Amino acid sequence: MARDHASVSNAVPHTIARRSGLLLVLAAVLAGCGGSATIQGGNDIYSATTLTVYSDLPLLGPDGPQMSAVVDGEILALYNAGGHVGRLHVSLDSLNDYADASVSDPLLPDPLRSPSLQIGQSAHVASSDLSTVAYIGDYDSAATAISLPLNNQNEVLQVSPGSSYVGFTDANAADQVGEPRVFYPYGQRTFARLDPSDLAEAKATVGWLQSLGVRRLALLSDSSNPGYDSAIAELAGVDARAAGIAVVARQGGVDTQTLTRAGAQRVAASVAAAHPDAVLFGGVANAGAEQLWVALHAAAPALKLFAPSTLATSTFLGALGAAAAATYVTSPILEPGQYPAAAQRVFAQYRRTFGLAPSAYVLYGYDAMNDILAAVARAGRRAAQRSVLLAAFFALGREGFRGTLGNYTINADGDSSLARFDGYKVGARGQLVFARAIS
Repeated sequence: MARDHASVSNAVPHTIARRSGLLLVLAAVLAGCGGSATIQGGNDIYSATTLTVYSDLPLLGPDGPQMSAVVDGEILALYNAGGHVGRLHVSLDSLNDYADASVSDPLLPDPLRSPSLQIGQSAHVASSDLSTVAYIGDYDSAATAISLPLNNQNEVLQVSPGSSYVGFTDANAADQVGEPRVFYPYGQRTFARLDPSDLAEAKATVGWLQSLGVRRLALLSDSSNPGYDSAIAELAGVDARAAGIAVVARQGGVDTQTLTRAGAQRVAASVAAAHPDAVLFGGVANAGAEQLWVALHAAAPALKLFAPSTLATSTFLGALGAAAAATYVTSPILEPGQYPAAAQRVFAQYRRTFGLAPSAYVLYGYDAMNDILAAVARAGRRAAQRSVLLAAFFALGREGFRGTLGNYTINADGDSSLARFDGYKVGARGQLVFARAIS
């Protein structure tokens, strides 16, 4: 399987020239004079003039434009820093972990035709590079479940712009057995996320349900993705009961990977029989989820269909047909004008640099890189020692970052204090239409 280095050169075709141009400027900056840092690996000590931040995101496929915008933000932050922290060079190596099984080698067994191999390779490349100081990624929770243990056992700081699964940070009833401990074979926490966790999104969703007068709620959970995207249904159930909303139907084990149209209709009929006002589905965006959505709307046209941010993909939303009008989406990706002045300056720079309208995804890459650079500055000449950099990052997290996403802390477990969401309806063409801010 190919891995795309060359700084996202095949991510989004119409931005290649602009991104490549900025990277040439960045390369020139990195070619300047710099100092060195001491790297210790095992019993050996090396001297490095450049520290490397790896980024691993799915730069192709349906999420390619958004994920490429994250990388653009990383590039802008590093460019604005002049490619240096003090006299230390810092470079960015962007990897593409998108893998399409339909175009992979058909002679390979299924596990080797899946994105998991690509993600594992990326984490191995990053953690085995002695110059690595941090890893930005992954975005999807299932991907982070693969990369996090690999990075952790090599003491690599991992900053995710997404990956909201609660089991990475908190011991919770919605976790799988042994979490979060199983993700940290090294023992020490090495993971932080900028997105609010599923705990925060569940609370925001229930708040929106209350404001719409929902009194009876059905919960559905996807079993096709080992719980990483379905946990929000269980979490919302706890918050709903506390808010006085009755959970009148609950169905786990809805395997959207194998769900047929007839199967979706059976699930929908079972939900409709409980007469809920709304249904929340925790799961992944795929063809089975699309069929389920259509079947739910057909079985109960007045039913409000709530989708968490994991379903906010153009492919899923564009396939809903008449069900789109009944769909409500929560997302931590806010309207551009809701971000602070620092974000507006980055948006303006993005327009000048890339000639494109910016999205909030740019800010996630920008803040991830800036937070890492701040930790390098705090660690000083010992920044290449991964344990020292980790201590510096989490110390800064306690003090708080002043970022383009807002002012936020990151606690010792890796959770951000950011907890703002927007609520969206879905237009006839599958576009998100802002409905209200939720906090």
